[in-house]
Amino acid sequence: MKNQLLKTLSLAVVALFAINACGPKEPDYGEPAVKASPASLEFGVEGGSKTVSLTATVKWTVSSSQTWVTVEPLSGDPSKETQTVTVTVTANDNLEREAELVFSCLENKLKSVVKVSQAAYVPAEVQDKTAAQFLAASDTYKYQKMRLSGVVKSLKSDGSFSLKDESGSVTVAGLSASEVPYGTEGGKLSNVAERDAVTIVGYRVDVDGKAQLKYGWLESVTPYSEPDPNSVATKSFPYEVDYTSAENGVVVNNPVFPYDLEYIWSWSSNGWTASGYKNKSYTTESCLYTEKVDLKGANKPVFAFEHVLTNFNDYLAARQETSVWISKDGGEWEKLPVSAYSYPNEEEYAKGDIIPSESISLEDYIGSVVQFKFTYTSKEESEAGTWQIRKVSVTANEEPDQPENSTGTEDYNKPDWEWNK
Repeated sequence: MKNQLLKTLSLAVVALFAINACGPKEPDYGEPAVKASPASLEFGVEGGSKTVSLTATVKWTVSSSQTWVTVEPLSGDPSKETQTVTVTVTANDNLEREAELVFSCLENKLKSVVKVSQAAYVPAEVQDKTAAQFLAASDTYKYQKMRLSGVVKSLKSDGSFSLKDESGSVTVAGLSASEVPYGTEGGKLSNVAERDAVTIVGYRVDVDGKAQLKYGWLESVTPYSEPDPNSVATKSFPYEVDYTSAENGVVVNNPVFPYDLEYIWSWSSNGWTASGYKNKSYTTESCLYTEKVDLKGANKPVFAFEHVLTNFNDYLAARQETSVWISKDGGEWEKLPVSAYSYPNEEEYAKGDIIPSESISLEDYIGSVVQFKFTYTSKEESEAGTWQIRKVSVTANEEPDQPENSTGTEDYNKPDWEWNK
């Protein structure tokens, strides 16, 4: 009886184990794995939400390297099915930024990384700046657009140039024809030339420690045009002007103008002064046009001027690099026969003397309207001289006529000379 009882208990225990062995098993999820897709997410400046597809055959968690990126959910159980995770990014009010999301299973040392990037904030408003203000704005936000207006100088083949206004100059690293994203390099535009007046927009970028306007574009351009010499006033005969006291309505044109120079002709109390020198000599050609003079009814008109020549290679070079011209009724320009007597000799040149020119007859121009042009030239391979024009006059000739049988060398002041009136 006792043995029968023990046998019965043994069978019961075996049955119990058998029942447990046939109970529910842990699901088979396959090889342990954590895989997130896509590997990167890009967001605009406004932020927003996007989803990540996660394949995880183990329990997983996710962490973010930056507080501006949040994830929902932060953890999950293993699954044979693809799980969806929502990634949310806040709006950006600063520079571009990046973060990492790490999906992991610590037990199996598995992980999958998703890189998150967000575009920078670019202010819509454009700040108007002078050249000096632009250069001084070292703490300006990287993507702040700035507008500058000025004159194009030293335009190079790659499109870079100096933009000059009354406050200074800024280096511009080329332009695009219309607005472009930050980082888009500009080039040379066919409609922008030396001396043009332009308005441009771009960004302040430090290059080798110096501020430049880069990634800019053209807003407007006004092509440069030389002043019209015919636009000057017409004055009556006789005509006398003193340039040491006033500018007296002249016009300046620059056929050859290197834009490292600010000007060639300039006015001061010394009169109108031309120079092709600024730290070194430059190749130049520049013309100073006087007002017009009406010679209708003029009696024996003569032209004269007062000038100073310095800093040329020598007194002979001064004669070669300066010239005086005349135009009749707005027509072609003719070079006036200014002789050596109107220029300083070697001693006068060395002292920088003021030289009155000879009186040049204008009888062939009586009845016409005439205009005079002083042309200055210089070359970079020689000394760029300085030419001052102090006075100009068109008056009646008060000297006696030359005798009938004169050789041109006589002293006309001799009392026994017979004059041919």
